[in-house]
Amino acid sequence: MRNIQIGIVAIMAIWGKLIFVLAINSQSNHLGYDDIQRAFKKGRCQSCHPSIWREWERSFHAKAWTDPIYQQAASQIPNREATCDPCHAPEPVLSTGLGKMPKLRDADRESGVSCLSCHMDQNGTMHGPEGSLPAGFHGDMINPNYAQDPMLLCATCHGQAHVMVHNQVSSFRQSQAKQQNKNCATCHMPAIIRKQSLQSYTAIEGRKHTWRGSRSKSLLKQSAKLSIQRSDEQVTVTVINETGHILPGDGLRAVILEVSFGNQKERQVFCAEIDTDRLKIKQELRLKEDEVKQVDFTIPLDEPVSAKLFYRFLPTTPEKEWLQIAEATAP
Repeated sequence: MRNIQIGIVAIMAIWGKLIFVLAINSQSNHLGYDDIQRAFKKGRCQSCHPSIWREWERSFHAKAWTDPIYQQAASQIPNREATCDPCHAPEPVLSTGLGKMPKLRDADRESGVSCLSCHMDQNGTMHGPEGSLPAGFHGDMINPNYAQDPMLLCATCHGQAHVMVHNQVSSFRQSQAKQQNKNCATCHMPAIIRKQSLQSYTAIEGRKHTWRGSRSKSLLKQSAKLSIQRSDEQVTVTVINETGHILPGDGLRAVILEVSFGNQKERQVFCAEIDTDRLKIKQELRLKEDEVKQVDFTIPLDEPVSAKLFYRFLPTTPEKEWLQIAEATAP
């Protein structure tokens, strides 16, 4: 009889512990904010989303902090921790509010703009577009900003009015592309069919996490059109900005029109003249959204004309490394 009583007590104790564990689990079905941060560093995002991870790790979002060009440029900016660094190693932007300047995170800055920077809120819940599958690892929330208006998310870093040298979103909001219901993702995150995670059964349409931009030759070659109209000795060279935002998008970059005829060569540089604080623009010479820029010349009839449009990444970029993005000729 005593053995039976001992057995009952033991069973009750086991059940008590099991109920306690179940109660704890019911209160915390998913990892919280700090746990998700630690899991990211251990590669847990990659273990469930290998395709998206591979796209991200090759992107300049992943290299936003470690990129030597950025580090060299930022080293010349006064108070860089308040104006530049927060966008290159941000705390999750959902925790500070979309469209607001993010906060610079204290640790793991080498991950640049990571998965957590754009998808995690202050509770550790991961936000995404409709069609995302629920995960057992983290909390999930459908957020229309990821599909209907990603510009609000992008504007967190690419639309800060007090950093005018790097403010593409404001100009895009005035563009014809915006009126056509296009957004940042249309060009910088092209559609792709793939499985979102290892839990997916079928491939669905999503957005490629590569954010191709100023270092994508294919995208740059789509950024502008160039043409020449000739009437007797009057020659008009026309440059059309087709990016949907200011071109070039950054204050250190330049688009250079080169017109050649006979033994002559003339150039016009479209860039921003930056003020001494290296954040404000002293003189704006970039091509505005949808701008059609015409440059007139008087050229003898017997001299053919050629025009080339180059993209210069930095003021220090050697001429031989300028990328030709358009060309036109006229007899």
